[in-house]
Amino acid sequence: MEFLNPAFLYGFSALAIPVLIHLFNLRRYRKEYFTNVRFLSQIQLETKKRSKLKQLLILATRLLAMSCLVLVFSQPYIPSALQNGSKSSHKAISIYVDNSYSMEAIGTQGRLLDIAKKRASEVVNAYKSSDVFQLITNDFEGKHAQFVSREEFLGMLREVKITHASVELKEVISRQNDLFSRQKEGSHTSYLISDFQKSTARFENLHQDSSAFYILAPVEASRQNNLYIDSIWFTSPVHRPGQTVKLIVRIRNCGKDKLEKIPLRLVLNNIQKSVTSFDIDPSQSVEIALPYQEEKNGFQLGSLELSDYPITYDDIFYFTYTITEDIHVLSIYGRSPNLYLKTLYSSDSIFNYRTYQANQVDYRSLNEQNLILISGLDDLASGLANELKSFLERGGSVFIFPPESSKYQTYNTFFSSIGGCSFGVPDTVKQRISSLDLENEIFTDVFDKDATGRIRIPENVDLPLVLKYYPMSKGSSNPATVLMRLQNGLPFLTSESIAKGKLYVCASPPDPSFTNFQQHLLFVPVMFRMAFISEFQWALYNIAGRNTPVEMPSDSTSGKNMVKIRKWNTSYEFIPELKISGQHMQTRIQGQISEAGWYQVFAGSKEITALAFNYDRKESDINCFSTKELEANIRKYNLKNFKVLKPSGLPFSKQIEQLNTGLPLWKYFVVLALIFLAFEILLIRIFRS
Repeated sequence: MEFLNPAFLYGFSALAIPVLIHLFNLRRYRKEYFTNVRFLSQIQLETKKRSKLKQLLILATRLLAMSCLVLVFSQPYIPSALQNGSKSSHKAISIYVDNSYSMEAIGTQGRLLDIAKKRASEVVNAYKSSDVFQLITNDFEGKHAQFVSREEFLGMLREVKITHASVELKEVISRQNDLFSRQKEGSHTSYLISDFQKSTARFENLHQDSSAFYILAPVEASRQNNLYIDSIWFTSPVHRPGQTVKLIVRIRNCGKDKLEKIPLRLVLNNIQKSVTSFDIDPSQSVEIALPYQEEKNGFQLGSLELSDYPITYDDIFYFTYTITEDIHVLSIYGRSPNLYLKTLYSSDSIFNYRTYQANQVDYRSLNEQNLILISGLDDLASGLANELKSFLERGGSVFIFPPESSKYQTYNTFFSSIGGCSFGVPDTVKQRISSLDLENEIFTDVFDKDATGRIRIPENVDLPLVLKYYPMSKGSSNPATVLMRLQNGLPFLTSESIAKGKLYVCASPPDPSFTNFQQHLLFVPVMFRMAFISEFQWALYNIAGRNTPVEMPSDSTSGKNMVKIRKWNTSYEFIPELKISGQHMQTRIQGQISEAGWYQVFAGSKEITALAFNYDRKESDINCFSTKELEANIRKYNLKNFKVLKPSGLPFSKQIEQLNTGLPLWKYFVVLALIFLAFEILLIRIFRS
């Protein structure tokens, strides 16, 4: 306990006055003689005892009453932890107001953001006008990176609105610490007003400033409910006009109620493609399949919509993809082109099939290809090997058939440089392909499914025969997926992920003296599927506000004309910073896209692709820390300068006042003084009667 006016404590010396009066009672007694006092002696003894007790009790009540009055004037209080931390009269206060989308939820006094802004203003008004204040929001705006007066702070606070930006608690505290380090003078206090979502408020690895004090002021929603679209994906990466595709949608329910018959709508190119409804249990997720038929080539602009309240920002999910007119396939051969490959890819207009002899390859054209086939090459030259490696790193697909001769050493050199498999000495023991990896995307839609939805092939099916093959060993760094396996357990056809690309390797060349695979019915769907999935899969969607690289396709005009990104059906556009590499462009949006929706990418006047952006789903998970959980985290991570403002009967402004002034006790001593005075009066009346 401390005192605002400790000088008044000298008033305790006045307590000696009633004590002296009691001890040196100046009242004189006169003797009265009475003829016979034998009958009054007992009464006289009892009266003296009662009188002595009465005087002692009255003296005690008067001393206590005067002591309480002395304490009232000295104004005692119990100092808060904030007061113990600093005795400086000049104060710098940083206030974080969470304005993320989760603050759209409704609390007991209205929208959480409005409650947070009101509390921030109460904090400011609880301090002196000479103190300085600094506002932080999720936007991390430059104008907020300084301490200002109370009036300026309140003006900026009125402008705070809901934003898409989502930041971690440690980012906010780190920013406040940086600002405190510049404000050398005075005490430092941080107020954090937020709903403290579990997805963003992590307390591990928090770097607190030992000279600052951090006050957590949680705001709570009346009901923590939110339904949102979490993510989407296609079951197959292949998109062709007339083909039926299946879109999978994952939806999460963060509430505590079961939801039934919730409608979900799929719109593609402003045409409603599918409508369904679903049920979802509390705190669970569901995956919904939406099949539909592709109709045309070009950019596809899709959206998924559901209805939910009060948090509505995540009820629409945007996505884009492209259906290209043709697939570029390039075959590089030795002495003569392989007729099986030529017949296969030249028969379908969807493939743009070209052939080059190894010593006549136009390396500039490799960037335009989706799939490169290597067949009939006795020697894989180092120049070609380097180009293939770069092609794989950029996201292309390469299919390698081994040479018909036994000169496979240059192939192994190439495989070693990328960490892939390697060829061994050719084996002439007749084998038959015994198993297929039916779960792999290569065999999607190749075989029929049974009633349970599983792919099954007859036990005695006639699979390709292999007369001669190169045994393949595992790569040094990339685990290969065996698509086809021989009877002896060795792989016949493998798939490996190399950087962003795919490498397919066959154990035999497409020649009848080695195998009949190229003549088998299985050859057509396998080779077609490889070409289909060789198209680089651009992201279906991106996250607005993130500074992560965004990849998009490039064409011959990208390097010649200025590239611009424009929001769909608006005039807003900007020029991004680009890095062009072959078929790909990469850019960092640098915060220039803050709204969800579709965006067009232009090279000059030509539209080269479309992008979709959605808001970060971190804010959709509205599970928040309770006051007890916040305190438990503070204890767990030993955050000594942190305090949580608990909900209490006191108004928020009073809680802030107590933090600044401590708990005042003078009112309690006024009440005690009155009680002792009343007790004195009561004693006088009782003994008088």
